[in-house]
Amino acid sequence: MEENRENKPKKQLKNYVRFTGAAFQMAGTIVATAFLGVWLDKKFNAGGNMWTLICTLTGVVVSMYIIIKEVIDMSKEKDNE
Repeated sequence: MEENRENKPKKQLKNYVRFTGAAFQMAGTIVATAFLGVWLDKKFNAGGNMWTLICTLTGVVVSMYIIIKEVIDMSKEKDNE
C-alpha cells in the first residue's frame, strides 16, 4: 500500500513531462511546416500564400494526430495497471 502512494507522484510527473514534451513537439511541427509553406510561397507562388496555408494546416493535423495517439497510449497504460 505504501509503495502505491510513492508511485503516484512519479506517475503524475511522468504524465506532466509527456504532455509538456508533446506540446513542444506540436508547436515545433506547426512552426516548421509554416516556415516550409512560407519558403514554398516565396519560391513558387509570388504574391500568394497558398502553400503557407496548406503546410500549416498539415502541421496542425499531424500535431493533433500525435496528441491523440499519445492520449490513447496513456489510456492503454492506465488500463494495464
